[in-house]
Amino acid sequence: MTSLTVIPDGFTPIFMVEPFTTLIGPIYSKPDGADMFRLGFRVVEAHLNIERVVHGGMLSTVADQAIGVNVAHANNQSNDVLTIHLSVDFISPAVLDDWVEASVTLSKISGRVRFGNCELRVGDRLVLKASAIFTARVHKGK
Repeated sequence: MTSLTVIPDGFTPIFMVEPFTTLIGPIYSKPDGADMFRLGFRVVEAHLNIERVVHGGMLSTVADQAIGVNVAHANNQSNDVLTIHLSVDFISPAVLDDWVEASVTLSKISGRVRFGNCELRVGDRLVLKASAIFTARVHKGK
């Protein structure tokens, strides 16, 4: 078994599948405390740019999804959220076969406008930092 097929313990294919995610995935999720999730993916050839490192669009997408999933489900909620701002800082590259993992912190999780931050890491190495603002459609009765 190569490391390309090894997914860390506790991670399962992401519970939210949208058409775009099927093009770039698979992306995996793992519970990370009450109402929080870590996301991760194994770098494959399709994720690489011409420089043979993970394309910034892939990293940005995973950070956006990680923050969005957590904002949408914080406090046992289930809201539809849309990104209205995403800021990304690329710190170091990820390469073929790396396991890239997203951890999220949330700073505002109620109301129509919500805020969160994300770090993508390969092991202890920081790859990306992101912050995002989302707008939420709050479902009546929830």
